[in-house]
Amino acid sequence: MSYPGEAFHLMGWSIAAFTHRGHVRPGNEDATAVDNRILAGDMDAPVLMTAPSDSIVLMIADGMGGHAHGAMASRAVLNYLVAAVDRLSEPASCAMFIEDANRHLYKLMHQHEEALGMGSTLVGAVLTAERLVTFNIGDSRCYLFSAGQLVQLSHDDVPEGESSHFGPRQSHALTQALGGSSFPIAVEPHISVDPPLAPGETLLLYSDGLTDMVTSQVISDTLKTAKDPLQAAKRLAAKAFSNGARDNISLLVARCLDAPDLQRKERG
Repeated sequence: MSYPGEAFHLMGWSIAAFTHRGHVRPGNEDATAVDNRILAGDMDAPVLMTAPSDSIVLMIADGMGGHAHGAMASRAVLNYLVAAVDRLSEPASCAMFIEDANRHLYKLMHQHEEALGMGSTLVGAVLTAERLVTFNIGDSRCYLFSAGQLVQLSHDDVPEGESSHFGPRQSHALTQALGGSSFPIAVEPHISVDPPLAPGETLLLYSDGLTDMVTSQVISDTLKTAKDPLQAAKRLAAKAFSNGARDNISLLVARCLDAPDLQRKERG
């Protein structure tokens, strides 16, 4: 039996966020969001946020179309979605909202003809005490790390045979994205509903700048040994940079906190 408020107010989330242009690209076309807070540009280091909340929304958008227009696309997508994040928590409205974001991007292209063809991937998650809703378009990924296993929850929108869990892909071709064309193309978002995160389980979202620099085995080992999301984010970012950081890198690491952990975080 649960008492009023027990399941909802004695939990929270520890979240580490990071985004950077990397070593090679002239600017950062990625953007990340934690609820209505959008992070972009070049961060000096991952930041840690503790959210004593019933739910939290995490998103990463990887822009395409050259630096200025790719950055414009990723920020436009996240700005549109964070304006009504509650629509992302239900699978049906989540899919429609992402489709709306796609149409919004094409409207922006009509207003800014120099940005014609700009586009963005999207990966996100809504974490609540009742369930986990994940969604994506493109090749940015979402993983659950539980009981020592790394499980991909997102779907790679790439040509058949190009999805790899163990190393960089041969090309960065996508079978669908938000925008990305000179004329409107409809999208079919991937939506998954899973049980809520249990205390100690970790969720990882990242753009392909990490996929191409760090293998899934290294990611799994890092999440297994890191004491908290901030340490995991620092180690993953450091590995991507030491391997060349040839693309923009964005990642979000979230872990469910039970009541004692949350109280310690709040006091600390």
